[in-house]
This record gives sequence, structure tokens and C-alpha cells, in this order.
Amino acid sequence: MDMSQDKPRLPCVLITDDEENTRWILCKLMEKEGFKTFQAADGRNALKILRQESVDAVLLDLKLPGEDGMEVLKEAKKFCNDTPIIMITGFGSIDSAVEAVKSGAHDYVIKPFQNEQLVLLVRRALEIRGLKQENCQLRSRLEGELSLREAMGSSDRIQGVYADIDLVAPTDFTVVITGETGSGKELVARAVHKLSRCASGPFVPVDCGSIPPTLIESELFGHEKGSFTGAGWTQRGKFEAASGGTLFLDEISNLPMTMHAKLLRSLQEKQIFRVGGTKCINVDIRVVAATNQDLAAMVQANRFRRDLYHRLNEFSLVVPPLRERGEDVVYLANRFLDLANAELKKDVQGFSEEALDALLGYRWPGNVRELRNIIRRAVLMADTLVERQHLAMPAGGPPKSTFLFPEIAEDIEKRMSLRQIVRRTVTEVERKVLVQTLSRTGGNKAKAARLLQIDYKTIHTKVKGYGISCPIGASDNGH
Repeated sequence: MDMSQDKPRLPCVLITDDEENTRWILCKLMEKEGFKTFQAADGRNALKILRQESVDAVLLDLKLPGEDGMEVLKEAKKFCNDTPIIMITGFGSIDSAVEAVKSGAHDYVIKPFQNEQLVLLVRRALEIRGLKQENCQLRSRLEGELSLREAMGSSDRIQGVYADIDLVAPTDFTVVITGETGSGKELVARAVHKLSRCASGPFVPVDCGSIPPTLIESELFGHEKGSFTGAGWTQRGKFEAASGGTLFLDEISNLPMTMHAKLLRSLQEKQIFRVGGTKCINVDIRVVAATNQDLAAMVQANRFRRDLYHRLNEFSLVVPPLRERGEDVVYLANRFLDLANAELKKDVQGFSEEALDALLGYRWPGNVRELRNIIRRAVLMADTLVERQHLAMPAGGPPKSTFLFPEIAEDIEKRMSLRQIVRRTVTEVERKVLVQTLSRTGGNKAKAARLLQIDYKTIHTKVKGYGISCPIGASDNGH
């Protein structure tokens, strides 16, 4: 009987140094301590191994031929951010090593080093990595067991979002989710995926704002080996990775205009070409996009392609900011307190009255994400109760309840002119009236036009201009 499957997996260390003798010594040292090793003589091969193999830690010489250690570090952090990288440097390059730590390296060691020191450094790096992974797994498990309702709250404003999700998720409609940063757009996107026909497939997120414009095409569509400088291997893009599931294009408003036509064609034809490739690849995906910008306004300003907007915006979901659903604040604060207690192994019981007053009086510009971070830090600092001093929020300022129109207060703070504020407010009110009236008539535009005492052509133009999606199956015949 083959017992090899019962053997525990050895932690793997990648040793990158251009001196063969140094690599040999380090490999023998690591293997003696129970590690499996990989070797690379230059940065290019090191990055290739990191992409192809399961590496737990890296020993990286700062001085390498071609790409130096600093360049390799920055590139590696793009796709294996949780892998600890320990820089090896000579005494004269300590400043560079310190700079490497600021750029994401776990630590550095100076030549000549003691064997025990290096082994201890690697073991500590692996221990820290293991603890971080355990925390992430715990957090994911706790959150994965929650329904969207449990994760976001039950206020009237958020109930409308749940209803829209239930309506559109089983269809093949492309969805645009609009909401401020930190409001929970990805949670909504994942809920659409889980309730869709492709729920058993992958959910692949792409942050359109974090990818350099020169790399976005390769990131989305993949590339063939040799298609551009540095493309030493063939790589699948996010479209292929998401085939059979959902592709989530986060912050779609940041997508470079040069990519709009290619994305539109890929969505319409459900086919892609890798960069440098000639083979047409079929993809079967559901697309959900998210933005913190008003895409319709961007279209009017010629900053977003109109036909791509209409192709994406087959159905729109709006996630209200936390300041507009104050009843969810206390619920979410208690949920985040439970999560932080589990993560930090603490037993903080709740919030003092002063702390609750502060939570309810704050404007939450960073929305749910900001609330979570503040509660997590507060639990770390608190003993039995979270007090006001544990909450890292600006003191003072009028509580949100004192604003008759909170959104107008924000406009004033942004130094918008009276004309701009009035125009924005009227537009927003008009859109809300149309949405509520169409909801009342079941999406029937003819009935809505009669209720609002306007002609059918006017309401049709306005609905189209605002990108308002009517319920599926709605009729316009007025009967």
C-alpha cells in the first residue's frame, strides 16, 4: 500500500541567488531543517516558479542579473501577496533592504549571516503566514454562513435591494450595482451569483481601478507567450477563468476608454482573443459590474461609452449608503463585534451608551467597511465593553439627525454652487419619483405616464435616460 499520501506536505522555500555556491549552501541548510526547496539564478525564473509552484516562503538576493531583487519583489507581490519574502543583502545595501521591507518584504538578513538566524527568520515568517491564513479562513467561514440579510441588515432601504436581487438573479440580465465605496457592492454581486443559474460556477472579481491601463487587456483576456515584453508564458485571463460562472467587474467606471470597444464586443459575441493570439475562445459568463460613479452622467460627459453603458445596464441595483439606513448601524456593529471577538479570541460584551450614541451620530463616509474597521479596532482595545474612547472616529460635528437633507450638507462641504446643488437634487428627485411610480404600476410606463400626467414619449425618454430597469414581463399597453 502506497503510504505517500499520508505524509504531511513539506513547506517549500524558493532560494533566488545568482551565485551557485550560495544557492547550494542555502538549499542544504533548508533541507536539513525539513523544508523542500526550489532554486532560481535570476528574477525571471524566480517569478516563473512562483507562478507554477506552491511556494511558502522566498529567500531573495537583492542583487541579481537583469531584474534586481527589488523589481522581483514588487512583481511577486502582485500575484502572491501572502507569501513572505526575506531579502538577502550585503552590509553596504542595508538602506535598500529597508526600502524593500517598506515595499512588502517580510524582513531582511545581512551577509554573512548565521545559519540559526536565517532558519529562525524563515520559521517565524511561516508561523505569521499561518496565523494570517487561519484568521482569513475563520473570517470567511463566519461570513460565509451568513445570508445577505444577516450580512447587511434589514432596514426598509436595504429590503428593496433584496427584492431586486431576487427578481434579477435567476435571469441572464447583465447587472450594474451602484453605491458608494464600502457600501457592500461586492456582497450584493455575490448574492446575485449565488441565486443565479451559474451559482455552481466560479465568481471571479476584477478591480478595474487597481490594474494599470497597459495590463488591463491581458488581465481580462489573457495573453500568449511572447506577445509582449515579459510575457514568458501563456496565461488565461479573467474571462476564461469565469467561464461557467460570474465575472464581477468592480469599479467599472475606472476602465480605460481604450478598452470599452473590446469589452463591448466580448460581451456581445461571448468570444475573446488573448493578447497576441489568433484563436477565438468562447466564454459562457454572467457579467455583474459595480461602480461608485454615476455612469449615466459619465456618458453625458463623454467619459463612458454609451453603447457599453446600455449593454451593461440591463438591470440596475442601487446600494444605499449607511447614513441613509441608520437602523442597520447598531445591528452591523454588534455583528462585527461578534466577528472580532472570534478572530481576536476576546469576550467583549457590547457597547456603552456613549459609544452607541457616537455610532448613531456619525456620518460614515466610508460606509460599512469603515464601521467594520472601527469596531474591529475597538474590540482589540476594549476589555468588557466598547467605550467611546475605543472608537477611532472624529469627535464633535453635528450628528446626522440634525441634517434635514444630509446629501445637501455634503454638497455644500464639496463647495458646489447653488445651481449645481439644485440641478443635482431635482434630477435625483425626478429619478426617484419615476422609480416609485413604475414600481407602483408594475413597470407599466403607460400607466405611470397617466399617473404623473405626462405623455408616454416623455416618460419613455426619461426612463431610458436614467437607465431605469422595469420589472421583467412588464407591459406598456396600459391594460
